[in-house]
Amino acid sequence: MDQNVINASLSTQNLTFRPGAYPSTFEVTVNNDSNQFANFQIEILAAGEIRNPEYRWYKLEPEVAAAKPPGSSTIFQVFIFNTPIPGFVGLVNLTVNIFSPQLGQQRRLLMRLKIEADNTPTHLSVELPVREFQVYPRNCIDIPVRVRNLGQQSTNVVLRFVGVNLSWLVGSAERRLTIDPVSQTEASFQCQPPSVVQAPSQNYPFTVEATSSNGYPASAEGNLEVLPVGFIEFATTQKSQTLPSNGRWLPNWKANTASFDLIFKNASNLNQEINVQIQGRDWRKCSFKKSPETANLGSGETTKIVLDAKTKRPWVGIGKTLLLEAKSELSDQRLGSTDPATQTLELRVLPIIPLWLQLAAIALLAALLLWLLNPEAITHTRSVNSVRFNGTGLSVVSGSDDCTIRLWRPGNNSLEPDERVTYPGQPIACDRQQKPKGLMAITDDAVQVLRFTPVENNRLAVGLDNGVIELRDVPTGAKISELQDSKDPKARGDRVFDLAFTSNSLKLFSGYGSGKVRVWSRPSINQDFQPEPQQILDIQDRLSLSGFQVRALTLSPDAKTLAIAGNYKRFMLWQWNQNQPDDKSQGLSVQSLEKLDQRVGIQDFVWALAFAPNSQEKILATSDSAGYITIWNLNQCQIAPNPQQQVKDLNCLPLDRWAASTTSVRTLIFSEDGRTLVSGTDDGRVVVWNLTSEYKLDKTRAAEGKTIYKTSKKINSVDLKTNQTTTVVSGSEDFQVKLHRIN
Repeated sequence: MDQNVINASLSTQNLTFRPGAYPSTFEVTVNNDSNQFANFQIEILAAGEIRNPEYRWYKLEPEVAAAKPPGSSTIFQVFIFNTPIPGFVGLVNLTVNIFSPQLGQQRRLLMRLKIEADNTPTHLSVELPVREFQVYPRNCIDIPVRVRNLGQQSTNVVLRFVGVNLSWLVGSAERRLTIDPVSQTEASFQCQPPSVVQAPSQNYPFTVEATSSNGYPASAEGNLEVLPVGFIEFATTQKSQTLPSNGRWLPNWKANTASFDLIFKNASNLNQEINVQIQGRDWRKCSFKKSPETANLGSGETTKIVLDAKTKRPWVGIGKTLLLEAKSELSDQRLGSTDPATQTLELRVLPIIPLWLQLAAIALLAALLLWLLNPEAITHTRSVNSVRFNGTGLSVVSGSDDCTIRLWRPGNNSLEPDERVTYPGQPIACDRQQKPKGLMAITDDAVQVLRFTPVENNRLAVGLDNGVIELRDVPTGAKISELQDSKDPKARGDRVFDLAFTSNSLKLFSGYGSGKVRVWSRPSINQDFQPEPQQILDIQDRLSLSGFQVRALTLSPDAKTLAIAGNYKRFMLWQWNQNQPDDKSQGLSVQSLEKLDQRVGIQDFVWALAFAPNSQEKILATSDSAGYITIWNLNQCQIAPNPQQQVKDLNCLPLDRWAASTTSVRTLIFSEDGRTLVSGTDDGRVVVWNLTSEYKLDKTRAAEGKTIYKTSKKINSVDLKTNQTTTVVSGSEDFQVKLHRIN
C-alpha cells in the first residue's frame, strides 16, 4: 500500500454562514510528507450545487501554495462570502479536495456548513440593453428589458413602463415575472407611435420600473426618438393677379398693390416656422409685404401668409406681366423643402391710361416695331420635364409643366420649331397663351415623361401629372388612345413619373408616385393597348416602404429585367415574365445604397437608371440625390440566402462610383456604344463622362467630366443620338430645350 504523502487538517468541522453578513472563514493545514518539492491546490465542493464558472461563493488565500520542501506545511485560509446553493437554507456537506500535480495524489476532508436564512430585502437590477431607439410613426419597435434578482430568495416582480404615451404601447404597460435567486430574465415592451399628426418628431424619455413584494424597487431610463416624416404642402389660391383688379376701362392711378394668398399645410410630424423669400425674373420691379412675416405651423395645421406685391404702373403702354417666384424656407429642413418648394406667381400690370384711349395707330406701330426689333423666341412657358429624339434623330419632342408637347428640328447648333406643325386651334394650355408654331399637342395636365414606341417611331407615349398615359401620333399630335387603371380609385391624380417600352412595342411599363408599376399589353403593333393593366406591382405594399415613389424605370437589353428606382436610396430588379398570367411579382430583388451612403431616408432618391446598350454583362448606371453616379454589373450581384422571403436582398458591389455633382444627378443616358455617359444635374450642368471598356470612369481623359452646357436651373432630362456626330438634347427648369454637339 502506497504511503499517503499529503496530510491535511481542518480548523473546524462545522461552520455557520448567513448571506448578507460577514464572510465565514476556516483554515486548511497541508503537510508535505514526501521527499520532494511540491505545489498544493485546494478545491471546495458543496453537495447539490450546480457548477457555474461565473458564480463564485468562496475564495482562498493563498490561491496556490508555492513549491514547498519535504516536511514543510502550508495554511490555506478559506473565506465563504456567498451561499453555494442560491436560495438554500439548512445544512450542506462540503468536500475539501487537496491535490498536488507533482505528487499525483489528493486528499479529501469533509465538513458541514449551516446556511441561515437571509432576511434582508431582495435587491433588483433593471437594465436596458439598448437605451436609444428610433422609430417612424405607425411603425412598431420592441424595447427589450433585462431584470436581475441579486438576492438569495425567489421574488415576484412587477415591471412597469412609464413615460411616452401609454396608448402607444401594443398591449399592457405591465409585465409580471417570477425570478429565481441570483438569476435574470428578459421581457419587452412593443411601442407603435400613431399617425404623423399625432406623433411629433422629438425625443420621448421613458422609464422601466421594477418592484417586488420583498425588495427594493429599481429602474432604468431610455429614450425613444420619433423620426421626422411627411411633407409641407405649399399652394396658392390664385397664381395670377391683375392691376387694377377692377375698373380697368377708366384711368386709375391709385391701384398699385396686388395680394396673393400663400397656403401651407403641415402633413408632417415636425413643427415648422415658415419664411417666404421672393425671387424670379421680375422680383426687383416690386416691393413686398408679408403678413405675417413668418408663420408658425404645427403638425396637422394649415396657415396662410398674405403676400402684398406693390409695383409702379406705367402711364401708357399695353401692360406687362411680371413673373415672381415665392420660395418657402423651413426652420427645420430635415424633410427638405415644401412640396413644391416654390410657387410661380404672375402679376399682370396694366397702364394707368387704358389701352383704348391710346392712339390705335401708334400702339400698333409700336407693337410692330417691337416685334421686328426683338422677336420673341419660341419656348415652353414652364419647366421642361422630358426630351426625346425619335429613332432617326431628325426630330426632338419635349414635354413640359405648361401642358404642351412641342416638336423640334435639330439644326447645326440649335433647335428650331418644326415648320410642319402649327397648332390649329386656340393655343391656350394650363391657362396660358402659347406660341402655335411647333406646338404639336396640348394635354390635360402637366407632362412628366415622353417615350417613343420602338417599332412605331411615329407613336409617342405621354405620362401626365393626373395619372393618364396618352398615346399620340407624331407629328400631328392627334390623341390615339389613353390608359388609366379604372379599377383603382386612387389612380386618378397618381403622377406618371416614367415609362418604358419593350423592344417589340407590345408591352409598356409605367411608374407612379404611389409606388406602383403597371404593365400594359397589346396583341400586336397594329392594335391598341388593352384598357386595363396586365400586371400591377405595388412597391409600397411589397417592400413595406411608406411613401415610396417610382421615379425611374428602365428595361435591360434582353428585356428580362426591369430596373425600378425611387426614394429610400435603393433600386429594385424585377425579373419580369411576360407570360405571367396574374399580378404576382415573383423574382423581385432589392439593392440598397445604404453601405455606400449612410443617409438613406424618404427624401434620398435614386433619380435615374440607364442600361448600357448591347452589353452581355447587364451594366446598369444609377444616379442619386447625393450627387453620385454608380456603375453596377448585375451579373455579379449576390442574393442574400433567405428562401422564405418573396423579395430578395441583393449584395451588389459597384464597378465604379464617383461624385458627379454637389447636388442631385437627376438624369442619365448611355451612348449607343456604351463608352459615353451623359448626365444632367440640379446645379444646371450637362456633363459628358468617358468610360473604359470595363465601364469604369476613364480618368486618363476627363476625370471630372466635360461640362457641355451650364444654366442656372435644374436639368430635368437629357437624350442622346449618334449619327455622324453625337448630339445631346436637354430640357431644364428655365423652360429651355437645348441642343449640344459632342466632338
